[in-house]
Amino acid sequence: MPATTASDLTNGQIAMVGAARFTYEHQTLCTKVFTKTTLAKGSKSLYIPKFGRVTADDLTDGIDMTNSQQLTITGTTHTTDEAGCKVIITRKLREQMNTNAYGAAGKVIGNAMLKKIDQDGLALFSGLNTALGSAGTVFSVDYLRAAIAQCYGQSEPVPLPLQAVLHPYQYDDVVNEIATPGTNNYPPTMVDEWLKYYYRGTDKLFGAPIYVTGNITPDASEDAYGAVFSKSAFIYLVGWEPDNWVEEDKSLRGWEMGIVADYGMVEEDGTYGRALLFDAAAPTS
Repeated sequence: MPATTASDLTNGQIAMVGAARFTYEHQTLCTKVFTKTTLAKGSKSLYIPKFGRVTADDLTDGIDMTNSQQLTITGTTHTTDEAGCKVIITRKLREQMNTNAYGAAGKVIGNAMLKKIDQDGLALFSGLNTALGSAGTVFSVDYLRAAIAQCYGQSEPVPLPLQAVLHPYQYDDVVNEIATPGTNNYPPTMVDEWLKYYYRGTDKLFGAPIYVTGNITPDASEDAYGAVFSKSAFIYLVGWEPDNWVEEDKSLRGWEMGIVADYGMVEEDGTYGRALLFDAAAPTS
């Protein structure tokens, strides 16, 4: 006996649309761990002067001090550029979507803007004057210790506090080293404390907070740059904060919705940190 199946009536069926989901993005770090400065109204750039050093001499009692020192000033100039993202919501789309189209579009383009700002900042790590590690090298807690020691011990000490930003796969090597019995001499209570806050940005090793973010992009060989640095090493220079806008286009029969920001992610002093170039391949065990 012939039977009518669901597939025979596909054209007459109505699909239930569930609640919309959004693609998750990594947390934005650089806007928090860089020095944030806003351009003054009417200014096109930011100039930061820096005084040089002078040398103190030994003196002899009764002899005039005649050796004067020259006071020098050097400086850096930073500017901002615009960046943005736009989507178009047609009237037909708005009428056919169960989810609020404007709210959905606002969230998506806002996430895109924050990701770009963050990745512009993370790309500065490779420009620090000194780097530890090399392509294909497995990261370890010893490299972190060495980087921090170098920051303390260089001719001009790096302004405190220090902080570290790593790819999650690089930090996994440290966590594996800490958590694997027999490979370290850390007291169990210390290991428990470290692992309790794993990946939350509150872990501290050698006094430096450790942050991890997947917004660091490994290269084709699965290597990536992290860094140990002072907040003074980089500047998040803001012309204006991300700004949303909506504009109707009658002939398009829809609305343009966009976001624009004017900013600069810039290196202020390349000696105030250490780049960390290490393998960032996904762990498999």
